[in-house]
Amino acid sequence: MPSPAGSPARRPRSPASSLGWYLLFGLLHELSHAFAAWCLGLVDLRAALAGNGWGLQFAMKLAAERRWELPLADDAAGAEWKIAMVRHAGWACSVLLAAAVYAHASKNRGKSFDGPLDHPAVWAAIITALEALSTDLLGLERYILPFFPRAAPSSSGCTRAVTFFCGNFGLILLNPAYTATEEGKKTALDILEKMISVTMVRGAQSGGVVSFISRSARHPDQIMGMRSRVLNSKRTDLSKGIRAKIEADALRVRTGAKFGGPCEPKPGTLVKTYVGHTRFATSSLASFDGTHPHQWTPPRLWRCYDLSGKEEVQFGSKPRLVENFITHNGDFDFYELNGMSYGLDGVQNWLERVTSYEMPSPVDSAAIAGVVDILHTQGCFSLSIRYAVCLGLTTSRINAEMELPAHMDYSRLAQFFEVALDKQIEGTGHRLDFISAMPEEREFLEDLVISLLGLELHDEGAMLPFVKFLTTDEEGGATLANFVRVVIDAFFDNDLLWTVKTFLSNAKGSFGLCVTSAQSAHRQLCVASRGQTNSIAFYPKSGILCYGERNIPVIYWFLESELTWSALYFAGSEQAAVKAGMSFPTPGGDLYVDDPTFDDRPLRFDLDDLNGELLLIDWGEGDLPEVSPPNRHLPVHSIMNGRVKLVVIHEGGESDGLLHHRMTLLSPRDHEFMKALPKDYKDPIAQDLRDIPKICRRIQDDWRGFQSMNGQGTSLNRLTAWNFTKCLQNRMQSLHSGSVERTSGTIDILLTGCEVSLWLAEQFASDLQKAFPRLRITAISSNKLLGLFGQDLDCPSIGFPYSRSYDYKGALMIIVSHSGGTFAPLACSNLLQSMSDNIFVVTSEWDVQIGKQLRGMHSEKDHIVDSRIFTTDCGLRPAEPCSISVAATQQLLTNLFSHICIVILSNPHFRDVSGAIITERDLAELERCNQENIGALEKIVGYDSDGNELLPEIGGTAKELRAMGKLWSRHVLENVKAYCWCFVYIFVTVTTGWPVARAISNAIHGVDHDNYYYLIGFVDACIFFWMPQMAILVLRMIEGRNLRHRMVGRTVVVGDIPWVAQSAEAFLGKIFACSYSIAGCGVLSGNPTDHLVHRHTHRVVRGSLLLCGRPDGRLSALTSVETSVCLSINQASSIQSIGGTCESVTIGHNPFQLPLSKKAIFLDWSRPMFLCERMLGESDLKSFVDRRRKKVVDVGPSKKKGPKKSGKSSRFKADDVEEKRRFDSDSRSAAALQGAYHNLNKEAHRGGGGQQAVAVMAEHTNPLEEILEQAILERQTAKNARSIFNEMDEDGSGTISAEEFLAKYYLVDSTLSRDQVFKIFEEADHDNSGYIDYAKFETIAEMPELQKLRALQTINRPRSLLQVEASDELYFGEQLRDEAGKGVGLLSIEQSQHFSMELYEGRVASLQRFVAMCVMFHEMGKRVENFFSKFTFGLLGYRYDRTHSIMRIASTASPVSGANVRERSRLLRLSTRVKRSLEVVSFAWHQYRLRKQEERLRRAGFRASSTVASRIRID
Repeated sequence: MPSPAGSPARRPRSPASSLGWYLLFGLLHELSHAFAAWCLGLVDLRAALAGNGWGLQFAMKLAAERRWELPLADDAAGAEWKIAMVRHAGWACSVLLAAAVYAHASKNRGKSFDGPLDHPAVWAAIITALEALSTDLLGLERYILPFFPRAAPSSSGCTRAVTFFCGNFGLILLNPAYTATEEGKKTALDILEKMISVTMVRGAQSGGVVSFISRSARHPDQIMGMRSRVLNSKRTDLSKGIRAKIEADALRVRTGAKFGGPCEPKPGTLVKTYVGHTRFATSSLASFDGTHPHQWTPPRLWRCYDLSGKEEVQFGSKPRLVENFITHNGDFDFYELNGMSYGLDGVQNWLERVTSYEMPSPVDSAAIAGVVDILHTQGCFSLSIRYAVCLGLTTSRINAEMELPAHMDYSRLAQFFEVALDKQIEGTGHRLDFISAMPEEREFLEDLVISLLGLELHDEGAMLPFVKFLTTDEEGGATLANFVRVVIDAFFDNDLLWTVKTFLSNAKGSFGLCVTSAQSAHRQLCVASRGQTNSIAFYPKSGILCYGERNIPVIYWFLESELTWSALYFAGSEQAAVKAGMSFPTPGGDLYVDDPTFDDRPLRFDLDDLNGELLLIDWGEGDLPEVSPPNRHLPVHSIMNGRVKLVVIHEGGESDGLLHHRMTLLSPRDHEFMKALPKDYKDPIAQDLRDIPKICRRIQDDWRGFQSMNGQGTSLNRLTAWNFTKCLQNRMQSLHSGSVERTSGTIDILLTGCEVSLWLAEQFASDLQKAFPRLRITAISSNKLLGLFGQDLDCPSIGFPYSRSYDYKGALMIIVSHSGGTFAPLACSNLLQSMSDNIFVVTSEWDVQIGKQLRGMHSEKDHIVDSRIFTTDCGLRPAEPCSISVAATQQLLTNLFSHICIVILSNPHFRDVSGAIITERDLAELERCNQENIGALEKIVGYDSDGNELLPEIGGTAKELRAMGKLWSRHVLENVKAYCWCFVYIFVTVTTGWPVARAISNAIHGVDHDNYYYLIGFVDACIFFWMPQMAILVLRMIEGRNLRHRMVGRTVVVGDIPWVAQSAEAFLGKIFACSYSIAGCGVLSGNPTDHLVHRHTHRVVRGSLLLCGRPDGRLSALTSVETSVCLSINQASSIQSIGGTCESVTIGHNPFQLPLSKKAIFLDWSRPMFLCERMLGESDLKSFVDRRRKKVVDVGPSKKKGPKKSGKSSRFKADDVEEKRRFDSDSRSAAALQGAYHNLNKEAHRGGGGQQAVAVMAEHTNPLEEILEQAILERQTAKNARSIFNEMDEDGSGTISAEEFLAKYYLVDSTLSRDQVFKIFEEADHDNSGYIDYAKFETIAEMPELQKLRALQTINRPRSLLQVEASDELYFGEQLRDEAGKGVGLLSIEQSQHFSMELYEGRVASLQRFVAMCVMFHEMGKRVENFFSKFTFGLLGYRYDRTHSIMRIASTASPVSGANVRERSRLLRLSTRVKRSLEVVSFAWHQYRLRKQEERLRRAGFRASSTVASRIRID
C-alpha cells in the first residue's frame, strides 16, 4: 500500500537486518564478560582473545555460539566474588543496551518506523537482554544445539575455565545436511549397536559412550573426550538411542570444527575409541548424572611433559588437556590409606575438597573417577604434588575438613620442579625416558629440587601452603626429601597401569573396571576384574578387538598407513557381547598378512575375576608398550601379529608368562562348542516358540548319541554325563561303604538356581527324591546359599530349614542357570568349590560365565574327562519372557534324571543304599513318553522340529490356542477401543455442536424443541456419561463376548503344578510389562490342588480370566489329582454376580469339558496307553459286549441275524481296545473315571485278584475286622518264615545258596517262574556273595507284592551300557502282564505303574501344558502390541519381548555384596586347601609312625600284626 501523502517512506523490514542486529548484540554481550574479567584482573584479555583466534571466524563463532569461556590464571582460584561480578556484568550490559536502543528508537519514531517496537534492533536487543537475564542472573543454562560443541579451555597456561552462556532460542543459521558415513565407520556403529543390545539383557536403564577427538585444528596432538549419554525410557531401545546420540554428537563436532572448536582427528593420526557402559541402577535412581562413563574433574589445562621418549618430542613442558574417564560395574565400598579405611561418603566429600569441584553424581563409580584423577599424574608436576599431599605421604589423610592447598599453589610449586628438570636435561643432555629409568638420575633431580626449595621453607614462598604436611622427623616419612621423592616418583611412574593397580590394591569392593585418559587414549587403556567378569576378544583377520564385561562397552578402531586395522573395543552384557565382531563382514574384505606363522583365528582372553587381575592393552608403535619403570619387569604378550601388546598383573602375584594357553577360540568353525550370536528377529518370542521342538529333538538325539548338537560328532552332554557318572558312583560307593558319616543334615545331591531355573530344579529334586527316598536330595535357592555362605555374618533363611549345619561335603551339586551369568548362581559356583569337587551346571551353552568358573576347577580324582557343563545348546536368547529356555531345561533335566536313575539301578548296592523305588520299566516308559513328546510339542507350537510350519489339519491345537489368545486380547483391548470411540464421538459432537439427541430432535419436524430443550440436554448428558459403557457393550456384541463381565482391567490367574504355574505367570507378566496401563492386565498364579482356592477365589469377579492345566485323569495315579483340579475350577467358576462369573479355560489331555468352564483345550494323544487305561477299556468292551448280547436275547431268534450281527460286534475285539477307549473317553469326567477305577477294584476283589488285591482292595463292613485279619496274616508270615528258612538251609550253615533258594522258593510263592525267583534272589544278595542269611530271607518273605513286581523289573546291566531304551510295548505294562505270576493280580501290576504315571505328569505332560500356555499368551500379548503399533502408525508401539528394567539376566549383586562373596570364596578355598594339606600331612605322619612301630617290633623279635598296628593312636 502506498504511503499517505506527506508521510516519509517506511524502510522495509528485512530478516537479514534483524539477524544482523541479533548477532551484534550477542557479540557485545559476550565482550562485556571479557571486559569485566580484564578489569578485575582475572585474565589477560589479549592472551585470551589470541588463544581463541582473531578475525571474522572468531567473531562469527562468538556471535553464533553465544558463549565465552574465560581461561583463568592460577592465582584466580578462590576469587568467586570476582567471577560473580563478571557474570552479572553480562546481563547488566545487555539490559542497559536494550534500554538505550529502545530510547533511541522512540526518539526517532515516525521517521523510518511507526513505533519503537517496529524497529528490528529493538526486538534483537530485548531478546538478548531476556536471554542474559535467564542465564547470567537466574542461572538457567540454555539449550545448545548439537552442532555447537563444548569447547575446551584454550589459553596456554590456564588451569580452569568458566563458561558464560547466553540462551539461543533456536535461531540457527547453519543447516548442514547429514552425509553418509564411510563403510568402516558405519560397520563400527553397527557392531556397537549390536553389542549394546546384547549388553541390555543384564539391565539397561541408561547408557553412554565416550570417544576421543582433537582439541582443535590448532592443537591436533591434544585429544579430549566427548561423552554421548542416554537415559532410556520405558519403551525406547537404548542401543538405538546411544547410536543416534553418537551420530548427533559427531555431526555437532563436524559443524563446530568450522568455528575453531574440537574436531575429528585426521585419518591415520589417532585411534578412534569408544568406551561405554549400560547401567542398571541399584544404589540410586537411574539418572543422567549417574550414567556412565564417569568423570569427576572436567577437562583442564595443566603444564605437562611428554615422557614417550620419541626423538621428535620437544623439550620442556606445555599446556595439555587432562581428563580421565572410567566405566565400572560392581561396588566401591572403602578406600584404605596409611592403615585407615574410609567409607564412600567420606571419600566423596574429600574429593570435593581436593579437586575443588562438586560431586558430579552420588553413585560410587563417580568417586572412582575422582580417585583416578588424584592417582594419574604422570608427566605433570602440579598433579604429582597434589598426589603427594593427598595420598603419597605418611601424613596424608582422607578428611573433608582438612584444609588443602589451592590449585594455584600446586602450579606455583611445580615451577621449581620444572626448572630443576630443565636444568638437568640441559646439563646432561639426557632424555626424559632415560632419567625416568635410572635411579641415580632421579636422585640428582631430587637434589636439584631440594636446593631450589631450601629457602622456600622459611620465606613466605611457594612452599608455605605445604609446610604443615611435612615433618622434620626422618622416621616420620614426611620430610622435605620424602616429599620431593614422592613427587618425582609420581611424575615418572603414575601412568595408567600404575593408577589402576594402586587403586585396586587399596580399594575394597567388586570391580569390573575400564579406565582411559586423554593423555594416553591414543594408544592404550586398562581393564581390571575383581568380583566382576571381563573378557577381551581378538579378531586378527578383520582387525577387530572386542572387550566385554557385564555392562561395560568399549570400542577401538585402529588406523594405519600400510594396513587398515579396525579394532573395535566394546563391552556388552557378558562373554557373549564380545562375539559381535563375528556378526558383520569386514569393510573392504578380511586382512591378509603374508606370514605363515600368523594365527588369524578369533581368540578371547578371560580375566581372573575371583583372584583379581589387571590388563593393559597397548596398540601403539614399537615392540614394547608404554609402561612406567615399576611395571617394566612384567612380561609383554604380543597378539594380532604384534600389533597389540598386553601386560597382565595378578593381584595374587605376577603373571606366569603364559597367556596364550588361557585363550579361548571364538569361532564355531574353530571351537566345536562355541556358538555365534543369534540372528535378530522381529518377534523373538515367536521364534523361541518355533524352536522348542527343534531344540528338544536335538537334546534327545545328542543324549542318545544319534547326532551331536554341534553337528561335529562330539557330544558335550555325553562327556559331562561320563564325568557325572564317575562322581555319582563314587558318592554311592562311599555311602555303601560307610565312609561318609550320614547325619540328618547330610546332603547327597544339591540343586540350586534362581527364579525359573530354581522352579525347574525343585521339580527335578522332587522326582528324584521320590525315586530314591533314602538319599537326601534338596533344591535350595542360590540367594539363600549366598545368604548363608557368602559373607561372614550369615543371613538366616527365615521360614526355611537351611543353615550352615548342613553337610555339603562331597555332595553332587547341580547349578541350574540357563543364562549361565545370573549373579547368585555364578557366585555359588565359586563358593561351593570349597565344599565339593562334584559341581556341574545345566545351562544354555558351553561358553557361559559359570562354565568358565567350573572349567577352572581341578578335580583331585584321576578322570580322563573332567567336563562339568550340561548344555541345552539354545545359546543367547534375548527375549525376556522365557519359553524355550524353560522347555529346553526341563527336557535336559528329564534326560539327566533318567541317567542318574540308570546309574543307581545298574548296581544292587546302590539300589539298596538309595532305597530305589523306581524301576527300569518305569524309565523305559518315561523314555518312550519323552521321545513321543516331540510330536506333541510340534502340534502345540504349529511347527515341526525342522522349523517348518505344519499344515492346518495337523496343527489344529496351535490354531485353537491362538484363537483363545486372540479372544483374551480382545478382553484386554476393549477399554482402549471404547476410549477411541468416545474420543471420536466427543470430538465430533462438541466440535459440530450437534450431540446425537439434539441432532435427532432437530431432524424431526413439527416438534416444539423449546419445550423439550432440557430433556434433550439430559439425554445427551446421559449419553456422554455412559458412552464408555455403551461402547464396550457394542464391542462385546460385535465380537461375541460375554456382556456381563465387569468393565475394568483384566486379571489372569494361572493354575497348575508349581513350576508350570510360576513359569507361565512370569512369561505373561513380562509380556505385558511395557504395555500401556489402559491395556494392561494383572497376573497371578497358584496350585489348584493346594492353595489356588484359598489365595485367589476371593478375588474372582465377573470377567476374571482363569487358565488351569489339568493332569491326565485317565491315568489311575492322576485321577484324584484331576478331580481336585476340577473341583477348584468349579468353585471359582461358581462365584457369580448378576449371572456372570470368571471366564475359565482348561488345558489338558483328558477330553472332557467342565460344565462351568468357557473352553477346554485338549492336547493330542502322544503316548501309548498305560495298563490302567487298557483295563478300563477291556472293562468297557466287556460291558459293551454284554449289553449287545442282552439286547440280542431280548429281541429273540426271529430278529437275530447271526453272521451279520457277529461281524458287527467283532469290530470291538480285544485288539481294538485302544480305539474303543478313545471312542468312549470324551464322555468321562475325572469323577466318572474315579468311579470306574473304583468299580474295577471291586471286581478284582470279587475275582480273587491275588494276595495284594485281597489285602488292599477288600471291603469289610467292619474296619476292625480288616485290621485284625491283616495283623493275623503278618504274624503267620513271620512265624512261618523261620521254619521255611530252616527247611531251605539243607546243610545247616545258616545261609541259603542260590541253588537252595531256587529249589525251595515254591514254599513261599509258587506262582513265579525260575527266572523270576532268581531275580528276587539277586536283588536280596547285595554283596554278590551267592548266599543270603535269615535277615535277608525274612525281607523276601515279607516283601509286598508291589515290591516283588519291582524286583522282577530289575535288570543288572553292565556298567558300560548306561543308556535307557524306550519301551516298545503296545501299551505300558503289556510285557509285565505277560511275565507276572498267575497269582499276581492285574491291579497289583497296574499299581506298580503309579510312579511311572507320576513321572509322566511331572516330566512330560506338564511341559506340554506349559508350552501350550506360552503359545496362547504369546498370541494374546502380540495382538495387544500390534493394535497400538497399527492404529498409531508406530508412534505408540513398544517391544513386548522386553520389560522396563530390560533385565533378562539378573547380574546385580543380591542378597550380599559381590565383594563379600569374592572374599568369602577366597577364604573358603584357602581353608579347604589348608584342611587338605593337614590331611595329607596327618596321613603321612600316621604311616611314618606305623613303620617305626613295626621296625621296633621286628627289632624285638616280634611280628607286628596289622590289628595291633591299626590300634595305634596318634596324638
